[in-house]
Amino acid sequence: MVSWSMVQHSSPLPISSRRPSPKLTLVTSTLFRRNWTMLGAVFVGAFAFEIGYDNVMNKVWDNNNRGRQWKDIRHKYIEGGDEE
Repeated sequence: MVSWSMVQHSSPLPISSRRPSPKLTLVTSTLFRRNWTMLGAVFVGAFAFEIGYDNVMNKVWDNNNRGRQWKDIRHKYIEGGDEE
């Protein structure tokens, strides 16, 4: 059984002597210093996530419904090629 004293002292360094990584410090100092830069980073991240998620879900949907969509069966009903 783990005692509280073991959990308390399991860290290799005391909390006061730990330093954040330089990359993390750079991100936090550039993106999260001001409210408008943080807001912009959140909006850009959400927009990029939305586009990526939408593309992945469209591919999953098309893969699961292959042969049942209009783009797959159009050639059976329309003669004359790609006229719209």
